[in-house]
Amino acid sequence: MRRPQGAAAAAAGIGVSRLSGLARTALITNILGIGTIGDAFAAAMRIPNFLQNLLGEGALSGAFVPAYSSLADRDERAAGHLAGAIATFLLTVTAAATLISIFLARPLVRLIAWGFVGERYELTVSLVRITVCATAVAVLSAWCLGVLNSHRRFFLSYVAPVLWNATQIAVLVGVLVWGVVGADRATALAWAVVAGAGAQVLVQLRGVMRANPSISLNFRWRERAASGVIRRFGPAVAGRGVLQISAFMDLALASLLSVGAAAAMAAAQTLYLLPLSLIGTSIAAAELTELSRATDPRFVAHRTSDRLCAAVFGVSGVVAVYFAAGRPLTDSMFNLAGFRNAIATDDLTLIALVLGAYSLGLGPLVASRLCQNVLFAARDTRTAAKIAAVRLAVSLAIGAALMFPLDRVLVVDGALTGFGDIDLGSADSTWSLIDADVRSDPALPARLGAVGLALGAAVGAWVELGLLRRAVLRRRRVLPSLPSRSDWPNQKLFGGKLVRHLVPAAVAFAVGLPTALVLDGLPAILRVIATVALMAGLLAGCALGLRLDAARAVASQVSRFLPLQRQDRGTPD
Repeated sequence: MRRPQGAAAAAAGIGVSRLSGLARTALITNILGIGTIGDAFAAAMRIPNFLQNLLGEGALSGAFVPAYSSLADRDERAAGHLAGAIATFLLTVTAAATLISIFLARPLVRLIAWGFVGERYELTVSLVRITVCATAVAVLSAWCLGVLNSHRRFFLSYVAPVLWNATQIAVLVGVLVWGVVGADRATALAWAVVAGAGAQVLVQLRGVMRANPSISLNFRWRERAASGVIRRFGPAVAGRGVLQISAFMDLALASLLSVGAAAAMAAAQTLYLLPLSLIGTSIAAAELTELSRATDPRFVAHRTSDRLCAAVFGVSGVVAVYFAAGRPLTDSMFNLAGFRNAIATDDLTLIALVLGAYSLGLGPLVASRLCQNVLFAARDTRTAAKIAAVRLAVSLAIGAALMFPLDRVLVVDGALTGFGDIDLGSADSTWSLIDADVRSDPALPARLGAVGLALGAAVGAWVELGLLRRAVLRRRRVLPSLPSRSDWPNQKLFGGKLVRHLVPAAVAFAVGLPTALVLDGLPAILRVIATVALMAGLLAGCALGLRLDAARAVASQVSRFLPLQRQDRGTPD
């Protein structure tokens, strides 16, 4: 099996973008800290992040890309009219929402951060009025991504966020050089978010116009193609964007927890979303474009099966690393040299525990995206939306049930303990809310409430995969032209072949965990390098030994960058 070039290009773009994002998050975590300012900025960033991720990987993927891709192959001018109509629709809706959000910033913050009071609440309101200005710009960037992906131009659309990250990094360096302190740092960074969003759009617009010069803004929303996309827009948002909706709701619940919970979750999600974007999104984006043009159901079935195995193989290896070396990884990532007093050791432990809890759901999340592709390619966005609603309800219910008991567990010198003699106010039940004065006390150690929310998200991901699996295998609702059940490779899609792709990650974890523990005395960065190098070698060796298609495809891609070997193979003895 040869890995598709579209997925490779998307992965390359996402990889560069995510690495710059990691650098940005590390600086933000160290400069703003895990506390009042960090929580406020994390809450204010939820709105532009939510809309950009939701629309970029959600609604436009599920509703716009299939319609535009099939139309672009037949009539470039008609496709241009469709793209222009959807652009004006998105800009009109988001411009109105932006103006409303600026005037209603206070109730909006109450909605996204229920438990913020005092200084945290006021600072968040101020920051939201700035960051929300990036909303309409972020939506236009998502539209550019949809057009470029439909024309199989994946690299530019996924590498563009580097400019967004670079703008914020430049401002962070600037506030340090100029000695800006306190909340002013967060304010300057919020304006950088807006400027970076504009730069991200501008770099994509030229590529969009070169891909289809016939694109022109118009208000033909009632035409058949445009109205169909708009009609599928809402269900597609819910279906593909449940991850962003879940993260959005997690923050709202985290605001009811102890100070620092929101910032810790934001830091953990940066690492958690890295493999999901690098592997899951890159493959899913390329596959949706191809499946939207497919006419043979058997092609859809076999292609989805192969890509599912490749994606799960890659993600399972990253999850193994997170479990084996999560603590030194968060230490080396977020406790940067020069800021070693910015984040307490126990806060780093909290981030690692949240990352581990989130990682339990990474595998099913990637598999769910590929299953959703089958539904979206068949113009069925409602089934995925219904399943997403169930997933969201399960995640919130379990997260809410676990977060309050775990918020009574402290992390003290790396060990877990209870509150002891600390007065919790009126919180006389394990499942009751701790008084605001206690929750907002930055002097208290880190608490594990955020871990409960992450566990809820992981359980919800498994529920979603189970329901999507059943929906996809009911092939007559999705692929009515498939003549018999035996033509759909059930075992290949969800059977023994998929399990074999998990074996290398299990072997790597079994060796990596004791290795990380043995190297405990070394600096964190050296522990990470040694552990990850060993685990990567085991992962590759075991996969090649099992003759997994995914590993052989990766090896084939690597061999393309070895010109000496290619020359040797072509030279006669």
